[in-house]
Amino acid sequence: MASSRLHKEVALALGDQGMLSQGIAGFRSRQVQHTLAQALVDALQSHKTLVAEAGTGIGKTFAYLVPALLSGKRTLVSTGSKNLQDQLFLKDLPALLALLERPPKVALLKGRSNYLCHYHLNRRLADLPDDTTLVDELMRIRHWANGTVSGDFAEITSVPEDSLALVMAGSTNDNCLGRKCPEFDRCCLRKAREKALDADLVVVNHHLFFADMALKETGFAEILPSCELFIFDEAHQLPDIALNHFATSVSSRQLLDVAREMLRAYATALRDCRQIQSAASRLQAVVADLHDALVSAHSTDWRQIREQASIADSVRNLAEALGFARRILETQLSRDEGADHAFERACLLEGRLSAFLAPGQASLTVECHRGHFTLRSSPLSVAKECQGYYQQFKAGWVFTSATLTVADRFDHFIDALGLKEPVELILDSPFDYPNQALLCVPRYLPEPGRAEVADRLTEVALELCRAARGRTFLLFTSYQMMHQVGERLARRLDLPILVQGMGSKRTLLSRFTQLGNAVLLGTASFWEGVDVRGKALSCVMIDKLPFASPDDPLVKARSDAVKLRNGDPFTEVLVPGAVIALKQGVGRLIRGESDRGVLVIADPRLVSRPYGALFLSSLPPMARTRDLERAVAMLEEL
Repeated sequence: MASSRLHKEVALALGDQGMLSQGIAGFRSRQVQHTLAQALVDALQSHKTLVAEAGTGIGKTFAYLVPALLSGKRTLVSTGSKNLQDQLFLKDLPALLALLERPPKVALLKGRSNYLCHYHLNRRLADLPDDTTLVDELMRIRHWANGTVSGDFAEITSVPEDSLALVMAGSTNDNCLGRKCPEFDRCCLRKAREKALDADLVVVNHHLFFADMALKETGFAEILPSCELFIFDEAHQLPDIALNHFATSVSSRQLLDVAREMLRAYATALRDCRQIQSAASRLQAVVADLHDALVSAHSTDWRQIREQASIADSVRNLAEALGFARRILETQLSRDEGADHAFERACLLEGRLSAFLAPGQASLTVECHRGHFTLRSSPLSVAKECQGYYQQFKAGWVFTSATLTVADRFDHFIDALGLKEPVELILDSPFDYPNQALLCVPRYLPEPGRAEVADRLTEVALELCRAARGRTFLLFTSYQMMHQVGERLARRLDLPILVQGMGSKRTLLSRFTQLGNAVLLGTASFWEGVDVRGKALSCVMIDKLPFASPDDPLVKARSDAVKLRNGDPFTEVLVPGAVIALKQGVGRLIRGESDRGVLVIADPRLVSRPYGALFLSSLPPMARTRDLERAVAMLEEL
């Protein structure tokens, strides 16, 4: 299709009298949407890279889907989350496909952990755990498994989305038997991959894309060479996801899985090899010893703690035990499939552990949780890996989100992903922020970290929630502060209070909307991907600027890279990351042209510190005040 023809078809489709105006209820043609769509056509036709910040309300989903569908070119669309992936595939795409005379084939592909594995479910059912709740959930999964076509766990509503039963009923790259699996013909993941191979447009998510890029194990690598257009929505998440997938780890769970598989093999097919039992028991013991030593170290920086005698001895013992297990398993190859997989995993983990025995150019961190540890090795940058990947494909690359810039510059994003001379496009939201929203940074609030913060936040929240008659989001940067304020509000506020953790995200948002006078308290997962429109939400309060912890593995990897070239991690890593996160949280308030509301950021550093100006210049042009009474008066008026 000639470039001019596709430009015209896209313009007509998105125009006042186009197929979307006539076929989709509530659709309104917007010039900013046209601009984004035409820029995408240019990227497709010239095989260039487009980086576009599209403010809330532009309609970027249709702006990229319409050109992709009309072009006839094979397209990969990657979204920021599984929820957005489902919305795209189950809502937005069907609405557009219904308007086309010859709709292209589309497919949805998720990561392995999202699909039922009949083989592992049957194994779990044959050896049920003692936990009655877990047994009940496994039985619910079995009932659903008898009728499902897709095998996508998103279909199950009777089992919590964070249930261990879903993990037990799925597979991992480590324990999948592949073509040797007795249930291979019924494999849900295999069927999903086959549909994706046959589709013209495939919807994936960022984690899946970068897992394939880093590990080549997600199963859509065969699709990629034929794609002429790659679109990344919610692209602000990509730098962290890319860095995370290029990291490698050795965890206690991985090691204990190897030991358990060895003991299972000894109890069945390899009863005659007593060394397998002793190797497995030894591995379990040294894992426990290393966990205890890491907990006692009280640090997340491997380079700081590796010289401690207890740590050095424990990790050396682990390396020896893992090597012993690998050698014993090697002598029993081809006798038991599970033991063969344990051998492969032992080899992999032994190689990864070597990075912690002789540290090189990588960021090495330790994560300790309840009875569990992870040793993580993160590269200092993934820019070169990403560049090499882009160059493999003769295609257009489009990266878009409502939050990509820091003070109207894309430098932070472009550098992190190694993009070469992309076309840059900033499209402001069509909303009238000065008249629709008021930003308040109240006077006389203590800085974060002070003992009285929770009490003062509660006082501010009480005024706001009463004035707004509920209809308020209280967004926090930590669970601890969320619960402290939540407990205080519960004693003093005569309104429904919903706290993250009381149910799934979807359930809480549904209850919030239905109640009409509720107050919702949430942390990071509620800062983005939440769309509550109209009078249901009139006020958003953010407890403090969302600086990431310097000990976070991804933050530390970036900070180490900056230090290596004598830069300042605070201004180059922590501030830009916090600006992007704050823009996401702020974006929850105004979701439509008729929305009005108050945003309160209860952190005095926004006006008292020099870097506060950078945050303010990156936010929408709302009216501003330091007078809390003015904010309360506006809420009462609304």
